Amino acid sequence: MEIQRTGNAGVLLKLDGVSILLDGLCDRVEGYLPTPPAIAQQLLADAPDLLAFTHYHKDHCSRALLSPYRKENLRPILGPESLSEGAVQVGNVTVRPVESRHLGRIEPGLEHVSYIVTGSKCVWFMGDAAPIQWKNRTDLPRPDVLIAPYAYGNTKAAWDLTCSLTSEVVLLHLPDKDKDPYGLWEGVESTTRGCAADLWIPKLGETITID
Repeated sequence: MEIQRTGNAGVLLKLDGVSILLDGLCDRVEGYLPTPPAIAQQLLADAPDLLAFTHYHKDHCSRALLSPYRKENLRPILGPESLSEGAVQVGNVTVRPVESRHLGRIEPGLEHVSYIVTGSKCVWFMGDAAPIQWKNRTDLPRPDVLIAPYAYGNTKAAWDLTCSLTSEVVLLHLPDKDKDPYGLWEGVESTTRGCAADLWIPKLGETITID
């Protein structure tokens, strides 16, 4: 399985010969990292098999970068409105939207889903879902890999829950270290120092491989 970070909180996931873009086209918002033009062009030239967005905040979904996919009907696109349609099958991989609650204050009318991607491995992609809501969710398959925002690693309660779910964690939604006005890196590094889980915090454009 390969995971390439393509934007602030987005990745291109390659699993079992299937490529899925998850929140992977985004604009710059409050210092968070946008999808670089070169990566956007790469993705459009070799379109993923499926695009999925947890919600439509600009730091997770760029309507301008998504526009060519819609106009040309290049690939299926999932969003919060797809929740009622249930799981989607792409090759040997199933992508299931799961209703979830956004971090922080709940914005009126904001729809948010997370995705459970199941093939030879089970991947949870959280988007901006608050971590504690997953406690005691016995109706969901346990993830082999959890892809989540920094909030899953910047408090002890959240990190304890994260480690109870899986030993393979990819954290996203972090700005450049030298441009971090919110101190997110300090919180994550302090909380996860010496952790037993395999933790990845990929740089923008970086690809990691998980066996």
